[in-house]
Amino acid sequence: MSIGKYLTNFGVIAALLGALGTLRQTQAMPKDWRRFIIWGVWAAGLVLAIVGVAKQPADKEYEERAKEAERIEKLQAKAERKAR
Repeated sequence: MSIGKYLTNFGVIAALLGALGTLRQTQAMPKDWRRFIIWGVWAAGLVLAIVGVAKQPADKEYEERAKEAERIEKLQAKAERKAR
């Protein structure tokens, strides 16, 4: 598991840079519960970006299996047509 794929992913970079906007926004806010919600939403976005990068190999594997299943299905349909 390489950290490089996370640091070079645009989604993760954008989520990290989003902390600057969140920081500016919350500095001008009163110190109450809404500040925690804003930071929680930012953290959730960062987690989603990281999980998206982590799931990319599984997505590629799923796509490959789906293509293979489609190819097999077409071959079976062709074999059925020939058998008739």
